[in-house]
Amino acid sequence: MTTPVLPSSKASLPLRSLHWLMALAIASAWALIYSKGLFAKGTPERSFLSGAHIFAGLTVLTLWLPRALVRFFSPLPDIAPIPPRWQERLARAMHWLLYAGMLLIPVLGILFVQAGGKEIGFLGLTLPTVIGTDKALSHSIKEVHETLGLAMLYLVIAHAGAAIWHHLVQRDNTLRRML
Repeated sequence: MTTPVLPSSKASLPLRSLHWLMALAIASAWALIYSKGLFAKGTPERSFLSGAHIFAGLTVLTLWLPRALVRFFSPLPDIAPIPPRWQERLARAMHWLLYAGMLLIPVLGILFVQAGGKEIGFLGLTLPTVIGTDKALSHSIKEVHETLGLAMLYLVIAHAGAAIWHHLVQRDNTLRRML
């Protein structure tokens, strides 16, 4: 008599790994850009932090497609016990917004830097220029980039808060699926 194989209650290792790598890159991007404000314009420290922020953002962008593909081909295990339908819908909407932010915010970062007349290097390569120099446009795109970055911060806090709520209050496996 064979024992039936039970489905795993954890997300796949590739999905969990990409989730936490993205979380690290996103948190690094925020920490670096907010730290930049501690230094005066034109200082080497401020320049370094700006470059490191761009690197973190490009890391998010680079990991986005593998993460989206792994998420599509490796769905999450069901939450047990099953949450109310409204929570499932809210979680789905939040995930769509998070994925949109992980794609859109770095793309806008590239556009505002390039519209400002600067080249962007990543892993020893110079990114192709996709937009001409236009300082006014650069400023406008930067405003949208920063606003969406702040909205993303609030979404991530809500996402983490929801995971903790599920773990401590609802006592389901939502958080454990990604650990």
